Amino acid sequence: MADPNDANEKRSAEAAAAETEEPAEATRVRAEDDAETRARQAQTAAGLREADRTLEDGGARLRETREELRERERELERTRDLTREVAEHAADLRAQTEQIVDETRRSPRDRGGPKDPSSDESR
Repeated sequence: MADPNDANEKRSAEAAAAETEEPAEATRVRAEDDAETRARQAQTAAGLREADRTLEDGGARLRETREELRERERELERTRDLTREVAEHAADLRAQTEQIVDETRRSPRDRGGPKDPSSDESR
């Protein structure tokens, strides 16, 4: 407990308050610094909000692009399947055409058809 007779303890309330109070200039400087800090924090918060919006927009565009790419992949698969089908049909048609050409090159006798009277060998 403090000794009331101690000289150091006998300070007046005004003296104690004066020692703890900041000088006016220090108070003003601190207030300006606090205001600048709040302004920087507000500016940083606004920048962060803008960055967040930009990221959200970028994410939405990426999702949109991903869906468009998936659709293109599906179209390419359909095109690939159709191309394969066309190639198979073309091969079948070539085989049929070769068969028709071979049969038409054979003489009517080879095919077992009626004999052409103009090619009579008895003349």
